[in-house]
Amino acid sequence: MNYAAEDLLRQIPLHNAHSSYLPQALRKLELSPITLPEPTVADQHLQAWIEECDQLLQAIETRQHQTVQFDTWFEETCLSKRPPGMTTGGVLSPGKPKRDGQ
Repeated sequence: MNYAAEDLLRQIPLHNAHSSYLPQALRKLELSPITLPEPTVADQHLQAWIEECDQLLQAIETRQHQTVQFDTWFEETCLSKRPPGMTTGGVLSPGKPKRDGQ
């Protein structure tokens, strides 16, 4: 490029015709001072954890009891109607046909 052309271009002020679409300067965010709550006594936290663990243990025991009840009901109502080989895990095989003479 010619040096005269460069000098001419440097004299032209540059501006962006689409500057209104660009984000404008933002105001500084002003926050109210943050205050931390007073710490809670450790005994209160410990008691809450103890209660939570007791509730979990109770829920586990209830679930185990319900499982035993369901297994008993299923065995009495459904499995008792099945042939013995199906419930004991044995193999069901056909017996030999009986002949009249033997």
